Amino acid sequence: MFIGIDIGGTFTDGVIISEQKVIKSIKVPTQEDISHSIENALKQIMGDIAPQKIKQVTLSTTLITNLIMEDKLAKTGLLLFPGPGANPQQLNFACPYKILDGAVDYRGRIIELIDWAEVEEAGQYFLDQQIDHLVVACKFSQRNPSLEKQVVEFLQKQYPHLKVLASYKVSGLLNWVRRANGAFYTLTTQEACRAFQENIKVTLKKLGLNCPIYILKADGGTLPLDVSLRYPLETIFSGPAASTLGALACTEQEITSVVIDIGGTTTDLALLLDGEPLLAERGAFINKYPIPVRSLAISSLALGGDTSLLIDKNTVSFGPRQGPALCVGGPVLTITDILVYSGYSKIASPELIKDNVEEMAQGLQLTPQQFAEQVLMMFVDKLENKLQAMFKAWEEEPAYRIWQVLSAEKERPQALICLGGPAMGIGKFWSTQKKWQVIVPSHSAIANAIGAALARTTLKLDFFADTERKTYTTNIGGLQGTLTKRLKNIEEAKEFTLELFRETAQNWQVTKDTPLETLYEEGFNIVRGWQTTGRIFQIGVQTVPGIRAFLKEVRQDV
Repeated sequence: MFIGIDIGGTFTDGVIISEQKVIKSIKVPTQEDISHSIENALKQIMGDIAPQKIKQVTLSTTLITNLIMEDKLAKTGLLLFPGPGANPQQLNFACPYKILDGAVDYRGRIIELIDWAEVEEAGQYFLDQQIDHLVVACKFSQRNPSLEKQVVEFLQKQYPHLKVLASYKVSGLLNWVRRANGAFYTLTTQEACRAFQENIKVTLKKLGLNCPIYILKADGGTLPLDVSLRYPLETIFSGPAASTLGALACTEQEITSVVIDIGGTTTDLALLLDGEPLLAERGAFINKYPIPVRSLAISSLALGGDTSLLIDKNTVSFGPRQGPALCVGGPVLTITDILVYSGYSKIASPELIKDNVEEMAQGLQLTPQQFAEQVLMMFVDKLENKLQAMFKAWEEEPAYRIWQVLSAEKERPQALICLGGPAMGIGKFWSTQKKWQVIVPSHSAIANAIGAALARTTLKLDFFADTERKTYTTNIGGLQGTLTKRLKNIEEAKEFTLELFRETAQNWQVTKDTPLETLYEEGFNIVRGWQTTGRIFQIGVQTVPGIRAFLKEVRQDV
């Protein structure tokens, strides 16, 4: 049995899946402290099920997203070592920075020494600004992290109360701007992540659960809970990833469709092409800042079932969520109330909000039916506009263009998989107004939790080797050293990388049958005196994200 828990802005959903069937599901209100929501969901869904029957628990969490949206990040400074040829002022860094002497070249050789007086001065400058979190980012540090290590050690010795993080510990990507931003967001969220982990471990112990626990990642894979503390940013878009995987699990293996997850507060959009979630080639962004996270090509819209209705100057408009729908005890009329009134939702009686709808309609000189249809049409039109904008972005993705060529498709996909609590109601209305094939799976209201439960474990390895220096490094702590054999070409380098991968995979519950993918591979010669004296290799491999199984008999067209 596998448990999936999805923490949404309004509700926390949970499922237990066994033999490709949902055997139990729950939906509870999300609390301010999401660890309490998880504990409540686990208690309810476990019931009288013996803990030893649970093989794995996977969480889709909004922890990192909430910290960023609520501006609960610690004030942080950035010490940059760009070296020659880079101008940080033209780049997007997420926090204030100081540019310092010291540089590593593309091969990982130190070509400029550190000015320690300059480093000490920069540390004091940030302290004077009441900034006690510092990130150290050196260009090409993934090929030689020694400068970053030295600076971190110096600052921790000079200023013991500083919290300092080197960018090479966050990512092995060549893009140093992404690494620097990733280190910033990692450093400022680690304490909250550590507290969250401890709370989850206490909860599992209370319930007698000794199984592995994982966190869903932005690319649709998962990380062990303990490992996620080192890479908290990987979980930032786990909600949309959960809905995309849930849509796939609840429909069919090679479906091509837009996925729309309508929550209480927001609506997420993603795309499936022949059963494969579309990935963002450039990686993820937080606002305008690039981060070293592989992510699905997703977007969000601040509209959901609990979006409130406002009247201003004889016009109806949408306002922020003020609570649940009026028909279930909330403070104001919402989209969900209009679905109930129009007969598209059965969660409550229309009589509970009849007077409120009629009063608002009268203020606009409309019949209640005209008013309700106008509201729903406005909602669908906003989703349509967002969808068209997303298609323009999706069509720029290389994977989308390849799909068009291989499938000989010139038209955009015309199917919509609607998920979330309001999915059935919105799906029914949408199918009557627009030219879409609308699919609402049987488990649409809990599809995110299903996606979390069925997500594969993902292990990633970034490998760098310099055969002239006979050294190699990776993104995994402790997995680096001296090359004992010469790597003559990219094929031999890939085989060596896979050997390292298999050694590490044993600790991640990744079997040899798990499918792998090469994220990137690069090899070039080192030439001295007109002779090739060695080669540089950089290779990235990981287990393929996705779902381990499909549910049985769940697809449902509206």
